[in-house]
Amino acid sequence: MSGEYYQLLRRRANRFLTRALRDLEEGDFDGACFNAEEATQLAVKAILYKYFGERSRVHGSKTLLARLRNLLMDSGRDDLASVVGRFVADNRDALDILEESYAMARYGEISYGGKQGELCVDTAKKVMEVIGEVERRLA
Repeated sequence: MSGEYYQLLRRRANRFLTRALRDLEEGDFDGACFNAEEATQLAVKAILYKYFGERSRVHGSKTLLARLRNLLMDSGRDDLASVVGRFVADNRDALDILEESYAMARYGEISYGGKQGELCVDTAKKVMEVIGEVERRLA
């Protein structure tokens, strides 16, 4: 797989997480949630590409994490599939809010508050940690 595409996705993921942190600090909680979801999607898409050659066009952090879990299982890495699966199970409500914000923060009739903004950004950071663990253990 081309390392360039993987690096591009990782850089973009990191930039969106930086924007989410800035938005949270500035009180733009809709922006914080949207950017946190985008960071999450790109980080998972990067690992899907790097290790499985998959250029996913799916939007939705839970769907992408489920795809990663399934590919890890299919490749005999049940240990890492369990890490991803446990993370999703333990953070299902937070991932629901994060995922819905992809559209709702831009087009919805609701606005996110500080609690949701913090939850979105914290969840995106946790996803980055899980992705980092998976990558370290696959290397």
